[in-house]
Amino acid sequence: MAGFKIRMLTLHAGNIGDDARVLVEELYTVLAEARDRIVGEIEVQVETVRITLPDPASGSEALARVKALEDLEGEDLIVSIGNVSSTMSSLEDVVVETARAGLFAAILLQKPTWQEARRISMVLHRLADEDPSLGVHIGINTLGTPLVTPYYPLSHSPQGRRLLTTALTYPNYLAEVYMKQGLEGLEEAVKRAGRIALRGLELAGIMVKAEPAGVDLSVAPWMEDSSLGLVELVAGVRMPQPGFSLGLAQVNGVLARAAGNTRAVGFNEVQLPVAEDLKMKARVSEGDTTALDLARLSGVCLAGLDLVVTPASIDGVAGLILEVAAYSRSKSKPLGVRLIPVEGVEPGDKVYLDRFGETPVIPIY
Repeated sequence: MAGFKIRMLTLHAGNIGDDARVLVEELYTVLAEARDRIVGEIEVQVETVRITLPDPASGSEALARVKALEDLEGEDLIVSIGNVSSTMSSLEDVVVETARAGLFAAILLQKPTWQEARRISMVLHRLADEDPSLGVHIGINTLGTPLVTPYYPLSHSPQGRRLLTTALTYPNYLAEVYMKQGLEGLEEAVKRAGRIALRGLELAGIMVKAEPAGVDLSVAPWMEDSSLGLVELVAGVRMPQPGFSLGLAQVNGVLARAAGNTRAVGFNEVQLPVAEDLKMKARVSEGDTTALDLARLSGVCLAGLDLVVTPASIDGVAGLILEVAAYSRSKSKPLGVRLIPVEGVEPGDKVYLDRFGETPVIPIY
């Protein structure tokens, strides 16, 4: 076995046709077969399959899509209805109904203003008031430009093109290589994993009749397989001590160089989602890190503010969105935000988020 996993196969559907449910069910069947063939022929586990639909043109179209896709079956199937504008008149209804249905969506921040950020913040508060776990289904693209990536919730499907993308779960694998071979060995390991993922992508592309667009080489965690662990190893210090950002920049430099030599899509940067990384949960629980600290890491990494639970605060959450938007627009690069503001909690408390388990509450600043 390779020592790492293919995190997902994401099919960007391109066209939705007359019946979204029939389309998704048919695509899932073929994707599941492609996943099984990859596991059999390449001997790398594929964790999930995902289907991203093209962006709905209106709120009414988005709501009709959600209704059609309710109660989908497929234990490893994850579906996004696409990207919706922060200026959509029915934004709150679309976001709430999408999350209730177990689907995903990204909000495109059209203008980084307090008015738009507060509007989004109020929607996020409503979601968390109903159930904090609903918040994991909604992300904010702070650049406002759709991005083809396999990662949810920001994944986008260009109209008229059926694409297939993939990504990896490999922080611990990379950490082992780094300890033996340093940054140079780390870069070669990323390239090798990317090549294997692309072999799987090409095989699956034939089966689902989709263009194999590329692999997102981002270092993304899953619990014990910790992105933070890799970055702290390279940095030589624990987050948030001085010098941590240099380690983050060094790993991102490796990913950028590897992406330049690979058919790459999406972010290709380090991801530090709190709820998905046991070391991130531990650091947050230690009380030395704030949400603002993580937001400012967006200057050197992807989605420095992902799957973060904070105390409820309309202006506080809006300000964090704008903080990340400032980095996103200065870099001209999409950065994601997934915030879950919960009423009645204090920093250090824990909130249960479905498959992510107990997640510590972090102060806003």
